[in-house]
Amino acid sequence: MITTQAAVKHTLTARNWITVVILTAILAALVGGGAGYVLAHRSQQTIVEKFFPNAASFSKPADIQEVLAKVEPAVVSIDTTGIVRGRSSGTVEGAGTGMILTSSGQVLTNNHVIAGASDVTVTLFGQTHQLAARVIGSDPGQDLALLQIENAHGLPTVQLGDSNLARVGDTVLAIGNALALSGGLTVTMGIVSSKDRSLTATSDFTGKSENLSGLLQTDAAINSGNSGGPLVNSSGEVIGMNTAVAESTQGNAPAQNIGFAIAIDTIKPLLPLLRSGGSTG
Repeated sequence: MITTQAAVKHTLTARNWITVVILTAILAALVGGGAGYVLAHRSQQTIVEKFFPNAASFSKPADIQEVLAKVEPAVVSIDTTGIVRGRSSGTVEGAGTGMILTSSGQVLTNNHVIAGASDVTVTLFGQTHQLAARVIGSDPGQDLALLQIENAHGLPTVQLGDSNLARVGDTVLAIGNALALSGGLTVTMGIVSSKDRSLTATSDFTGKSENLSGLLQTDAAINSGNSGGPLVNSSGEVIGMNTAVAESTQGNAPAQNIGFAIAIDTIKPLLPLLRSGGSTG
């Protein structure tokens, strides 16, 4: 058995010299109390008795353009400003992504994108002007937050799908404010690599931990700034919210193309609480 140390990092971009990162460990692969994953060589042979064709795919580039036309207008870039206190006190700027749920400007994102922020702004797709936003409700335990864009109306919205219907091998697109690059959103493509993953996250910024389960795993490239952005199926439906990415911290087996998204079916039942201004912590 080959063991190596790794970490799963929330995909929040923090700018300036103070970096806000949330390091996590995959629960099923804790090694010696540290964050890690295990690669095992086994002699067992896996037999595939029947292969079901994967119909959830893009047959031509035009299909991707059609999906993007549905989803991208409802994806926003989020910028935050907060104060870090203590030994390394100062101002930190962060960047993430959000999805517009209502035409009146309700935006779904990760809680860690806005945690500790004193100022939150969003930028609509294809625009450069930042709009003020406020937090309506949050669920730190599930890493969810709902924002309200001030004075918004007539905005495009994403269509929420059914993550339970997603299968390993389904083609997906990840859309988001990757690395907070200027010039607009980044789109990457991959597949659903696995389902029902679990991980524990601890924030270096707040010191609080969260346990996330039922996650979708994908090899679509997810980078800092993608947090809160949609993982979309070939029908243009959101099946997950991109949240974390695995990174190697030491050892000779670096993590590659392992990203995690909160399944949309986990999020749906919690939306009423968020909309009512509720918070679990």
